[in-house]
Amino acid sequence: MPQKAEYRSAIRSKKMIRDAFIELLGSTAADKITVTDLAQKAGLNRGTFYAHYEDINALVQSIEDDITDSLYRLFSEAEYPRLLKDPLPMFMKLSDYLKQNKELITALMGSHMTNPFIEHLPGVIARHLASSDDIDEKVRGSASFQERCYFYAGGAGSLYMAWFRGMVGGSLEDVAHRLAEIVKQGY
Repeated sequence: MPQKAEYRSAIRSKKMIRDAFIELLGSTAADKITVTDLAQKAGLNRGTFYAHYEDINALVQSIEDDITDSLYRLFSEAEYPRLLKDPLPMFMKLSDYLKQNKELITALMGSHMTNPFIEHLPGVIARHLASSDDIDEKVRGSASFQERCYFYAGGAGSLYMAWFRGMVGGSLEDVAHRLAEIVKQGY
């Protein structure tokens, strides 16, 4: 039984640290945030931070890993042949994920510390799409298919980033509909 309490406590502490980090990103550059700042904002001591993370970079890496894992799970649910014919359900799920994590995504996009991750993410998603077992191996291995995966993942990522930066109007659902139409027209 003590293990479960420790587990819940660890989850709660990590959430408090992440929430404090996101809040601090709203007013402070990521590379200027200290462990002391985070601990104070989270209402924890520095030792609690170090029990979970080696340093601020490890915290950022953990957040990025969680986002990547969530996106992998989201894309893993897709049946790729159907995705190409009707991409709207997938884009709606993606938009829903982004809406639920809007504060985090906005904070990360404003951080120079995470820009390489955000720029790298479409490539990660494209490689995941290109490795799907739902698609014939011969097709999957073709340069043309891989290029299309990079093109669509990069384009979708760019459109979502533009929305977060206020450069594209409408809602996230509107973005999902626009992306689905683009993919269907190109299919």
